[in-house]
Amino acid sequence: MQLTSSTLQFTTIGVAVLVSCAALLLWNRVRGPGPVRALSRVGLLAGSYAATALAVLISVNIAYGGLIVSVSDLFSDPNAIPTHHARHRNPDALYLVHPPVQGCRPGPVPLPPMCQQLTDG
Repeated sequence: MQLTSSTLQFTTIGVAVLVSCAALLLWNRVRGPGPVRALSRVGLLAGSYAATALAVLISVNIAYGGLIVSVSDLFSDPNAIPTHHARHRNPDALYLVHPPVQGCRPGPVPLPPMCQQLTDG
């Protein structure tokens, strides 16, 4: 399922509107003792908030260019090596100076000699 499709966006917005309207219509029709009515109304509010939050999250995801494209991206391990992207043959080539040591950041990239002469004087 594509999380960037406009069909999914409009569907979640429609569901959020319907659930919120249902909560308004069913608010006074809840029957039972006081604690049961309170829990039922909390459930109505939680359902409408959850549907609205889902619609907003889907819309924000689409607005920012598809940060999460599919459901498998949503539930995948962010630290796993992606199999669908091109891999570098030399992983050390990704770093400008040296590969990072645990707890340390790579140092700054030294300037070429010609640029150092210009900045020194």
